[in-house]
Amino acid sequence: MKNRRAFSLVEIGIMIFVVAAVFFAVVPFSVSNIKQAKYIAAWKNYLNQVNYSYEVLMEYQKENPLDKKNAFNRLMKYLDAKKISNSEKEVKIYHYKMMNGKFFQKIKLEDFDEIYKDINGRLIGVEYKKLCKNNQQYITVWVDLNGKEKPNIVGNDIFIYEILEDKIQVYGEGVDFNQLKKDCSFTGSGKFCSKYFLIGGDLR
Repeated sequence: MKNRRAFSLVEIGIMIFVVAAVFFAVVPFSVSNIKQAKYIAAWKNYLNQVNYSYEVLMEYQKENPLDKKNAFNRLMKYLDAKKISNSEKEVKIYHYKMMNGKFFQKIKLEDFDEIYKDINGRLIGVEYKKLCKNNQQYITVWVDLNGKEKPNIVGNDIFIYEILEDKIQVYGEGVDFNQLKKDCSFTGSGKFCSKYFLIGGDLR
């Protein structure tokens, strides 16, 4: 019989080192992907709630016409969200950043026209704007899915949708796929992730 050659301690040590290096290189990436997948699933679920509540609101307005702000307040009521003040401690200490690491101001009523918080702790920043084309008023809504809890990053746990005169649309609607992908990256702002993830895009 041929002699069997045992591994030396040096060879075993090298093998353990290589396996450990691969493990620690892959696992953090995998954990990050799992977290992001959870945020994407939560975003899709929340958006379904928004769309359903908006349909209910449209039915209500057939008999009870409301102006834009009052209609939005009712929408927030359907979503179990209440308006909060900038004097709230969690608002004062809260800040967020874009996916590329650029920080934005702390959320204040001076930054957003209104701030809401729902029963699940989500923080919702609201901006009332006008479209240049026809002076149409619309609303931009920023939703932090886990509220004050970190990471507070746009495109990670923060997503954006808009309310136009007759519909809800996700931020990035109508934007070319390549532009969505470029913005939803670690060199982009992350704003277009709101749309990019809904059409099956992944974060690389």
